[in-house]
Amino acid sequence: MLPLLSIPPDDCVNVGGLLAGVRLWPAANVRVYAEPVASILPALELRDPADYADLYFLPDSASYTEEPDEDAQGDFYKVKLPLLIAADAPDVSEAVARLAGGRYLVAFLDGNGRTKLAGTPEWPLKLLIGTETGRKGTDRNALSFTLTGVLPVRAPFYLEQELPTPAARRAWSAGFSFGFS
Repeated sequence: MLPLLSIPPDDCVNVGGLLAGVRLWPAANVRVYAEPVASILPALELRDPADYADLYFLPDSASYTEEPDEDAQGDFYKVKLPLLIAADAPDVSEAVARLAGGRYLVAFLDGNGRTKLAGTPEWPLKLLIGTETGRKGTDRNALSFTLTGVLPVRAPFYLEQELPTPAARRAWSAGFSFGFS
């Protein structure tokens, strides 16, 4: 018998979108990924804590979806996290080239202030990077980043990771360190 509960709880805040930025860890940098307990990831141990990239995106440009599906092997989720980063420019080209096509675990802060972690070392997300200028002067000139993948379970909440708040957001600059070795 199912427990009696309200889904969502009565005090639920429901704000869409993603806040601040996302943090990417190369899948190969993860030493220990403990199995989620009650949709919460208890531990993520990294080989090199400085081997990550923070991506700061344009306001209202990022989202996250987990579309359920099934095949002969069972249920799975198609994951997509698109975002726009301001202004394609020469000073970011080298960093972008190093990130493109990589396989990552991705922490993101949803509009309700909760951090989730998409991807596992065995099921990482792939990063695809494009460019868009728009057609009019009022359109965005941006790099379009899309993280995609397939996960065997929904992304768990990740309580150990502090992500920068929107107020602490930094602009992307040539001096920005991605932490990759």
